[in-house]
Amino acid sequence: MSKEVQRLLEKADHALEVAESLIKQGFASDASSKIYYAMFYAAQALLRSEDIEVGKHSAVEASLGFHFAKTGKMDPKYHRMLINARKIREIVDYDIQDEVVEPVQTLKLEDGKEFVAAMKIIITGK
Repeated sequence: MSKEVQRLLEKADHALEVAESLIKQGFASDASSKIYYAMFYAAQALLRSEDIEVGKHSAVEASLGFHFAKTGKMDPKYHRMLINARKIREIVDYDIQDEVVEPVQTLKLEDGKEFVAAMKIIITGK
């Protein structure tokens, strides 16, 4: 595993730790952004492990779908999880009209943990 891939996975793990702390402090909406970024970093790590370099959020989503979900290298549910997490993050970060309630974010933390773990398994083959 390259240093870049390892660093992205470390960033994903750190983002999940911060998200969990935010939820415990009662900041579920803020945690959703960190959960999304954990997933984003893990997706980037997977793509980079295959020498696929993309940086934009939409390009990471599209590449993950094209190279992994559609080819059967990854369960398509993970692609959908990333897309859904991005939508929630955008609502929380940019749309002051919509509030995301805490129970949804607690579930998303579990989704984030599952997503990051799945990307690690695909990267390492373990």
